[in-house]
Amino acid sequence: MRSDWSRSTGETNLSIFVFNDLNGNGRYDIGDRAMSGIVTGLSQNGTPISVSRTNINGFANYAASSSHASVPLSALGAYDFEVFVPPGWRVSTENKVQQRDIIPVEGSNAGLGMAEMLHPVGLERYKFIRGTYGLGSTGTLQLMQNGITIAEVDISPAQEFLWPVDPGVYEIVSGETRREVRVGAYPVDIGTFATTQRFGMQNRVIGFENMAPSGLQKTPNGYGGLNWFNLNIVASAKLPDDIGYANGATSGYNVLYTSSGHPGWIEADTSFDFIDINLTVAWPQAEGEEAFFSFYRGNELVLQDHIGLSAYGPITYQPLISGITRVEISSQHNWQVVIDDLRVSTAN
Repeated sequence: MRSDWSRSTGETNLSIFVFNDLNGNGRYDIGDRAMSGIVTGLSQNGTPISVSRTNINGFANYAASSSHASVPLSALGAYDFEVFVPPGWRVSTENKVQQRDIIPVEGSNAGLGMAEMLHPVGLERYKFIRGTYGLGSTGTLQLMQNGITIAEVDISPAQEFLWPVDPGVYEIVSGETRREVRVGAYPVDIGTFATTQRFGMQNRVIGFENMAPSGLQKTPNGYGGLNWFNLNIVASAKLPDDIGYANGATSGYNVLYTSSGHPGWIEADTSFDFIDINLTVAWPQAEGEEAFFSFYRGNELVLQDHIGLSAYGPITYQPLISGITRVEISSQHNWQVVIDDLRVSTAN
């Protein structure tokens, strides 16, 4: 039994936890996911002391010790812990900056600690519907919900559009052409708006969770009733420093990625429907990278789309394209495209 509790010669981590607040309710709930790669800062009286990114588990760590003067938290007093919010996100928990007193804790490992622990910081991504007008002549594009027009714009062929929205079911209308859109936990890019499309398809989600027992596996032909080329399944925990892999997992912890950042494809012997897919880019150095999709029916190219990506959270690409036999996936600068929860309808 220890009898002398006067010495404290070790150190400990005091941490900020950052999570993706998927339902936007300002609480860390079941279903919310830790966010990797978020920059946080430590300061005192307005003077910056240190910065730290969140790890794969969502923690940004700051070493504390009363006996090691070189660590960020070695002196008593009030400190500010701040989360730097990526563009396109907001703090849902209203605690972007939290001030905490570092107090003496005699006999503890570090000799000091917080008077009160930091609260989790939730980030919520702004939702939007994005796409490209693919009709052949200038027209009026409307965004509707429950039969009510909530936005309207005059638009030209190949012009992009973007509307901020809340989660829900919407319809995009131009003349006789109508397109249904479902917005959930992530913003949606529908790609090219050119034909009438609705969610009439029977569908299922391929989430890649029952594969890669060693943590990494090339996706085998036949998996999910489809054939695969240059697409690997990986456990995001196997890549703790790769931010987009951690943030790109939208169910479970396995994701798919384009191996070496080179093009991959998904195909089948019989036609299938490609409904939607969640996409992230592997690292913040490629923030804004574009993923390219080419859809084929046999040898006929029927659609090409390009989708902007982020490493901090997924976007749902929702083309609602039916009767294809092959889709090719690539990126503009050969960065790895991270994929999860592919929704398809197949014959098998």
